[in-house]
Amino acid sequence: MCNSTTGCERLSKLKKVEVLDLTWNRFNNIILPSLGTLTSLKTLILGSNRMEGCFPIQGFERLEKLDISWNIFNGSILLSLGTLTSLNTLIFSYNGMEGSFPIQELKNLKSLKFLDISGNGFNNTLSFLEFSTFKRLETLNLGGNAFTGSISEGLCGLKDLQHLDLNYNKFGGTLPQCLGNLTSLTFLDLYGNQLIGYLPSFWPPKLQSLDLRYNHLEGVFSFNYSSLEVIRLSGNKITFENGWIPSFQLRALIMQDCGLESILEFLFHHLKGRFPYWLLQNNGGLEILNLMNNSFNGQLEIGAKMLPSMTYLNLARNHFEGDILFSAGDDCKLKTLDLSHNNFSGEVPERLLSNCTSLSLLRLSHNNFHGQIALFNLTQIDDLQLNDNQFEGTLSSLHTKFSHQSYGPIVLHLSNNRLHGEIPHWMGNFTGLIYLNLRDNLFQGQISCQLLSTEIEYLDLSYNSFSGLLPSCFNGNSLRQINLQGNRFSGSIPEALLNISTLNSLDLSDNELSGTILNKSGGNLSSLFFYYEEIISVASFQIGSLNNVSLLDLSRNSFSGSIPHCLYNLSFAREGGHLYAPPFSDALFTWGIEYRGSSKTPLANTYIFQAEVDEESEFVTKYRADTYKNKALNYMSGLDLSDNNLTGEIPYELGALSHIHALNLSHNQLTGSIPTSFSNLSEIESLDLSYNILSGQIPVELIDLNFLEAFSVAHNNLSGRIPDMKRQFSTFESKSYEGNPFLCGTQVRRKCHNDNDEPSPSQMESRQEASGKWYEIDREIFFASFSVTFIIFFLSVITILYVNSYWQQRLIYHTRRYLFSCYYFLYDNLVKLFI
Repeated sequence: MCNSTTGCERLSKLKKVEVLDLTWNRFNNIILPSLGTLTSLKTLILGSNRMEGCFPIQGFERLEKLDISWNIFNGSILLSLGTLTSLNTLIFSYNGMEGSFPIQELKNLKSLKFLDISGNGFNNTLSFLEFSTFKRLETLNLGGNAFTGSISEGLCGLKDLQHLDLNYNKFGGTLPQCLGNLTSLTFLDLYGNQLIGYLPSFWPPKLQSLDLRYNHLEGVFSFNYSSLEVIRLSGNKITFENGWIPSFQLRALIMQDCGLESILEFLFHHLKGRFPYWLLQNNGGLEILNLMNNSFNGQLEIGAKMLPSMTYLNLARNHFEGDILFSAGDDCKLKTLDLSHNNFSGEVPERLLSNCTSLSLLRLSHNNFHGQIALFNLTQIDDLQLNDNQFEGTLSSLHTKFSHQSYGPIVLHLSNNRLHGEIPHWMGNFTGLIYLNLRDNLFQGQISCQLLSTEIEYLDLSYNSFSGLLPSCFNGNSLRQINLQGNRFSGSIPEALLNISTLNSLDLSDNELSGTILNKSGGNLSSLFFYYEEIISVASFQIGSLNNVSLLDLSRNSFSGSIPHCLYNLSFAREGGHLYAPPFSDALFTWGIEYRGSSKTPLANTYIFQAEVDEESEFVTKYRADTYKNKALNYMSGLDLSDNNLTGEIPYELGALSHIHALNLSHNQLTGSIPTSFSNLSEIESLDLSYNILSGQIPVELIDLNFLEAFSVAHNNLSGRIPDMKRQFSTFESKSYEGNPFLCGTQVRRKCHNDNDEPSPSQMESRQEASGKWYEIDREIFFASFSVTFIIFFLSVITILYVNSYWQQRLIYHTRRYLFSCYYFLYDNLVKLFI
């Protein structure tokens, strides 16, 4: 019907069409003459096309609504649009216009009610007196430009104005007192400007949404209007009127990640207080309350009448303490309750568990709760996280029926408590159980096949007292991560366990296992840990088939023989893949809670509740045992064969592991020289070859390892000159070379005398270039390259920010945001030091 070359010839025959929407196409200006023949057309929407230049007015005199947003029109279009006197709605946002906004060219649009010029690059000083021409204006959106000037009282003459959006500009000065005279205004957004001075004494009586964030405003917050639904005042110096009790009816309140001591400090800054109970007392319709990541303190007391409509309550990561005084009514509607990461103590209130029967997610982790685990009538629970507390008892006290009609995964996270006994057989009836973490408790007994017959994907039973043989009935269809570290399992490793095709991570370390590792599959394994065992051999051809492995720890076993040459087939890289991330790290709860004006249209940004379950692996690198969690695992790779009985030379092929971060071959009986191919380990951070019988010189080529932080060849039979103290080798101390009596160099305070101690040709060349002073050359090169790079980078950033005002505003916003985050982080931690 339409195309970019012939226009809309067939469409032009529809003489009675009144509304035409051609958004999200690739039309250019060629179609406009055809559209001008539609004599009855009143609404024309051309957003998100490829139109540019001018807009022909012939034939469009009857238009009442015109939307040409997200095109490439320039400022000259305004002169022609100013002649379309029937327009009541004009939208030309995001066209990339720059320079001054010639508002006088629109002065003939007396009927204009809706004007949106947001997301352009207008940067002139704007006088709001010029808007007084538009007496009927109801919506004015100037956001996302670079307008300067002040918000003058000329704006207050727009009596019909309902929606005013001036965010992301450079307006300065004070707010006019006459804003309170805009009796129809329901939405006001002044976010991200440069406003100063005191707040007005009065505000529009119908105001529903107010956003004054990140300005320089101060004064007393004293208005008390029942229409308010959204208030955002962060990034200012606004105080609070004593004794004020708001009467507005909030529908939802989100104040997470503020790093504050109270809600009052978030909203009003520089005030302290306890939990704001007025939120619950005066807002009976409140459904969602999220105050996570603040610094509320004191005891929490919630009465039955405070939660009549609430379905979501998140008070995680605060400083609440003591017992919870919770008296939920019989009609409790809570579905999600998160009180994790506080200092709560005592037992969980019985009324909370017995009356809130709709709870599907309960998180009480990282507190000091104690007592017997006893869930009374929570028949809808899908996600239960009680980890890192002091709960006692056995799992047999968990009298609950997990709902199988739920769409979400079933998560049971009870790690780091004082639970004991055996895993009850009825847990194997949870056909939807996906995540089970009983880590660091006092459980004992064996793992039943009934439990492994479920659809479980993540199983962590580490650091308990489980014993006996490992079962041979592991389910090969769903298990992705298994952690049985730190128990008392004995016997051999069943072949069925190693043949699980879906398995990504396996940790059997620190048990009493023995025998030989045989593996016919394992191709998906990315983490494999068998340290502190009595494994005597690994089929080398099977180890070479672990194509996706990133962490391989076979240390502290009884391996003998030489290092398999096939290890070079292991990429130890994250390219093209990543460790399995539990499905619970994604959002389990997402709901848009912010509203604009009276339309109550959800904003694009939503607030996400995340189930907190960690994927973690412990690996020794840089002389310390580090625990890598979740996304950090995606950036770690390593091979540890230390503390075995390996003999022979180090395979030259290991130098092909160019993406490995840590390599530990210490405490073996390896002989021969250090392969020069190790200079190809371009991402290596930790290299430990100590306590072997290595001989020869330390390859000078290792100086090229720019990321090497930990290096040790101590207690070998190495000789000759230690590589010059260049780059990373200038950071290694004498202990990296101790126990090698024939090494010489400044690092070990032993001079080199004979010809055999002379540096290699490459070392000699480097010294000649440096005129005998390596540090002077390095220092000059460093400062010269750093200065040139910094100047180029600085000028590039300044140029980009000068040309693109939108990026300039975004930089200002994020800078302010991070400054405030750093401020409150330091404030919270310094306060703790002095309390």
